[in-house]
Amino acid sequence: MKAIILKASASILTAALGIVCAASSATDDERQTTDLIKVNMLAVEHAKKLIETGHAVMDSHGDWAQHQPSAEDKNEFIRRRGFGEYEQWHLGIDERRAANTKARYKFPYGDFENVHRSALLAVKSRAHQYGYADIESAAVQLLEMIHSEKKQATSAL
Repeated sequence: MKAIILKASASILTAALGIVCAASSATDDERQTTDLIKVNMLAVEHAKKLIETGHAVMDSHGDWAQHQPSAEDKNEFIRRRGFGEYEQWHLGIDERRAANTKARYKFPYGDFENVHRSALLAVKSRAHQYGYADIESAAVQLLEMIHSEKKQATSAL
């Protein structure tokens, strides 16, 4: 009887271990995918400079849908300024995508003139949802900077 119980326990343990290993490898695959979208430090620094010089819009959470550049605006910006400047407006870079393509640049934070609080809130939410912790952290840092700059401007009045 003990031998039957031990065999059953061993079978259950083996099956459970197989499930855990499968779940672990799925997580590893997902992590490898998310590792391919990196935080764009050039864009973070660009956003910081814009905020410091007063180029930040303190809009509401859902306003980004109205304020974000259209596909036509993006194409015109790239035509006039190139992908080097276009890259500076996106907090993420998808390394699976070819350079000098719009698909390479993820998580836009502004309208090519100003940083938008609503865009950073959207970036923070999407980055958190998909597990891009570095991008989420960058968005939080920039949001804190905007709030700090606005507080300083208000207290100076």
